Amino acid sequence: MAKKGGQAVLQEEINSDDDWTKIIEKPGMYVVDVYTEWCGPCIPMTAYLKKIKLELGNENLHYAIAKSDNITVLERFRQKSESHWLFFYDGKMVNIIIGTNAPRLMQLIVDELEQYVKFKNGEIQREFIPLTTVTEEEKKKFIDDENYLKQKTRKEKQIRDYRMMKKREYSLKQFSVNIQMQTCVMFFPHTVKYIMVEKQIEDDAEQLDKPSESVMVEKRVCEVANSCATKYEELIVIDAKEVELTEDNLNDMFFMEKEFLESFPQELVNQLLSKKVYSVMLSMPTIKQDTVQEPVKEDENLPEPIDLMGVIEQKLSKIIYGNGTPLNPSPNSLADIHKKVNESGQILPSIYTPRNPLSKASALTILFSKFCQNIGYVAPQPPLPQYLVIFDINKSNIVLPIVEDLEEKVVYYGFFRSADPEKPKLLCKDPELLATYGMEKVGKEAKLVLSVLMDDKDKSLLRFVDVGPIYVSPDHEVGIDDAIKFFPHDYDEMDGEVKLWLAQQEVRDEEDKSLDVLDEVEEGVLEEENLPQDQQQELAQPAFVA
Repeated sequence: MAKKGGQAVLQEEINSDDDWTKIIEKPGMYVVDVYTEWCGPCIPMTAYLKKIKLELGNENLHYAIAKSDNITVLERFRQKSESHWLFFYDGKMVNIIIGTNAPRLMQLIVDELEQYVKFKNGEIQREFIPLTTVTEEEKKKFIDDENYLKQKTRKEKQIRDYRMMKKREYSLKQFSVNIQMQTCVMFFPHTVKYIMVEKQIEDDAEQLDKPSESVMVEKRVCEVANSCATKYEELIVIDAKEVELTEDNLNDMFFMEKEFLESFPQELVNQLLSKKVYSVMLSMPTIKQDTVQEPVKEDENLPEPIDLMGVIEQKLSKIIYGNGTPLNPSPNSLADIHKKVNESGQILPSIYTPRNPLSKASALTILFSKFCQNIGYVAPQPPLPQYLVIFDINKSNIVLPIVEDLEEKVVYYGFFRSADPEKPKLLCKDPELLATYGMEKVGKEAKLVLSVLMDDKDKSLLRFVDVGPIYVSPDHEVGIDDAIKFFPHDYDEMDGEVKLWLAQQEVRDEEDKSLDVLDEVEEGVLEEENLPQDQQQELAQPAFVA
């Protein structure tokens, strides 16, 4: 096969079964690059192939590229993304090599060509490989790919788990402000019993409504809870309920005290996942602050709100554990008195109460979820499939109108010092602030970074791609991990370099203003008594002498 004008091509093209048959019938050693239409042949290797052919100058060496999509005997190569190089002696396959390792491929061509010459001269015999046979090279590649995929999946899961952990920690920290007055105590399943008792007849029930025979009903009994209730002192029980736990919410409940959960014998874990736990929510009495009766003057401040963060947790922890911990309660504390030892000698705790605001928030959101939802808790959700897209800063004027138009599809966007995902440095999130800062401070290396939600046929992404980004996540799964680096769980709270600079500017402006006023006073331009009262007080202070 040759180009017009008789110029020979380096690699003959094989696109059909007929083309394949013609090549197989030709003598010589053929090195065939098998590819698929969606991936294409290995173009970067062409220069190496040409170089080795010129160096060897052997007429027995031939190259070809074969598109497996329409060639029946190459069907098993159609799903491969890497080049498969097939070596043939006079139409019979003798070897396969996978990938784009140029030195390895070039050396194999040299070695196989020497072997081919010896084969043609009858000096050696070669074992031929049927095209349907999976070679050792392919088996090794399959195992390597499988291991790589497992490692990649494991790493991605670690990244996702870490992000969700930080998001949950952040949301619990925010929510803990709403529940400073509440806490809870949980009683493990082995402390709860159910007995049958006679149903009590209501006092206002009419005579006809009364059953002729007594009705037995099931009643929950938890002696450990009754024992603890006598020790709560001024704490008030505001709710009590039974909850079914799953493996997920069991881990979420002990989110901030994993070491306690990890200490549980398997017997206790099985109980927690198969039986209900009994939990009680407690609260401190409402503390009234002194209120201001008269209208507040402008220069007066409202009383500071009372900070109760951690108070009720410490109080109840002292009652339950004494001076100890869940893993090691003080002797004769409630947790110590009520612990149980199983037949294997393992200790089964009977009571749990969280000891700090975060662990308390974590427990309440599981044990009393409706209460928490009613007062503002929103559980963090896993990130949606998305792409990270990065533009040079000079394309902001084109990209930002698209961001505004696709507001619902853009999760986050921001201006960064560079596109280094390992060291992202936020400039700001507002283009107006960026203009205030000035492009001379921003620099040409700055980037506009945004994360775009995956949608039907990636229409939103394509609008940004048309502008010419310098990077787009290869798929929406990688995009989630990319976005984590630029937009962490607390991105909403981040200010960036520009805001910090503006804050410093305000401080400097105030200092300059004060210095100008002092200069005018010294020059007699302003009388001291005409200054604002706070500046008069400042002037009245004795000067510091070094």
